[in-house]
Amino acid sequence: MLVKGQIPTKEPKVLIGLVLPEDQQKRVTIKKSDSKIDHKILVQHDTLLLDGNPLSRIHFNQSTADSYFIIHPIQAGRGFHWEKHITIQVLGSIDISIKDGSLFVINQIPLEQYLMCVATSEMSGGCPPALLESQTIAARSWLLAADEQKHAHLGLDACNDDCCQRYQGMGNLTETAKKASQATRGEIIMHHHAICDTRYSKSCGGVSESNDYVWKESGKPYLRAVHDNPNPTLPDLQTNEKFQEWYSQDSDCFCSPQTVPEHKLHQYLGHVDKTGSYFRWNVTFNQNELIKLISNKTNNPFDSIQSIKPLKRGLSGRIIQLEIKGHLNGIESIILLDSEYEIRRVLHPHFMFSSAFFMKKSLDTHSNIDEISFYGSGWGHGAGLCQIGALGMALNNYSTKEILNHYFKSTELEKIYD
Repeated sequence: MLVKGQIPTKEPKVLIGLVLPEDQQKRVTIKKSDSKIDHKILVQHDTLLLDGNPLSRIHFNQSTADSYFIIHPIQAGRGFHWEKHITIQVLGSIDISIKDGSLFVINQIPLEQYLMCVATSEMSGGCPPALLESQTIAARSWLLAADEQKHAHLGLDACNDDCCQRYQGMGNLTETAKKASQATRGEIIMHHHAICDTRYSKSCGGVSESNDYVWKESGKPYLRAVHDNPNPTLPDLQTNEKFQEWYSQDSDCFCSPQTVPEHKLHQYLGHVDKTGSYFRWNVTFNQNELIKLISNKTNNPFDSIQSIKPLKRGLSGRIIQLEIKGHLNGIESIILLDSEYEIRRVLHPHFMFSSAFFMKKSLDTHSNIDEISFYGSGWGHGAGLCQIGALGMALNNYSTKEILNHYFKSTELEKIYD
């Protein structure tokens, strides 16, 4: 595993979880590209079986430098609104075991081979080189910084999915993506002699968010809120009135449809992304839908929902504290949601696109919400690099360095290995 604070001087191999114990997956099929055999691996009565034969552990190596593995099914978008199962093609080696009664599949792979696949999993291989190079450098820096390591308890550097960074194999690779990876080999983003924890999301919606508003951690000087256009001045979005006024104005942001028209956006998105309005969006629920949604997501039953009230917003307008007030058996009940993640999780059947929203509601005769519409901006947490904004910059001939300097202030590019 990678170690936080250590800067490698040569290309490391990384451990990426493809099937996690939490997936509770019992079977998977693996085929080598130079073989006709489909190996069927399954868990049956707490026993690991390879083509019907019991084993304590299964390990596959590449047959040749050009061979790869075809694996199905692999979960993509765990817990999000684009969740699905896909087939992936990966290089490196595969290690399979049982953990917590389910399959645990790990891909060990050289970092640069992994990163080629991340760039074209997060965004399409049809993106311009400056976007792919920026995405690759950000992904490399995030992994080598080893600041999060959400799956360290499993001995992993990262998983294959959005909670870490997308890794859907080499099926979407293009020559442009390969060249982008080769052109930036070993390059990372540094601040004060340390590798930056370079976060990113699909769309900031016009203003990116400072990391301390998104996560309960100290502020990082290179993860500050950024106005996503050439004007560095941040608008004031921390009150409901000012956010709503700004939302309704036309915007010339890098991530807006004025820069990247939505009818063209699908050709630049990742393979599992849904087409839709990333810059501005809206969703509506009635009282019955709200009761079911909030009661199920919070395990706090309601008979009615009376109000949903933002209490605190970040610099991007993202709500980071929200109050839900309702009644159960005639008694008032109040829930306080204390993070943008929890707000997004609770207020949507799958996952709200972002917490940068305002609400329009109608009330019934009992002063409860009859219907409520959420009008929001951006997709994701909004901290760090805005992928669609970076795309807009690349399409307008900004360089890789200019893109990275726009989103990650006070940083430098450095090559740490050849």
